[in-house]
Amino acid sequence: MVDDWTINVRVETELVKNWVDTKQINFSTISGVVYIKGRLEFQLDVFVNPNEQDYFERKAMVEVEKLKRVERNVKKIPGVRAVKFELENWFKMGARWVKLKTQISSGKK
Repeated sequence: MVDDWTINVRVETELVKNWVDTKQINFSTISGVVYIKGRLEFQLDVFVNPNEQDYFERKAMVEVEKLKRVERNVKKIPGVRAVKFELENWFKMGARWVKLKTQISSGKK
């Protein structure tokens, strides 16, 4: 049986491999169930040029693919029984991941 600490190490490796900003999320494993919480952001300027006209569309496509890959690969880690996401800026609708729009505070009262 794989212990939860070992699973956590492998989860972190998977997040880093997929360019997840690990400073904005928390993850833990309890009895083989992986919990990923917080704000899931990707560091994707390596893959998408911010100066391109279709930057936001391409970035959104890459983010969804990266999130699917993270989910799929974490589920494959030996000892993982389930993966639970509690994300501030993403939610899963059926089999689709949807990014929530973020509100920018204007500072007006």
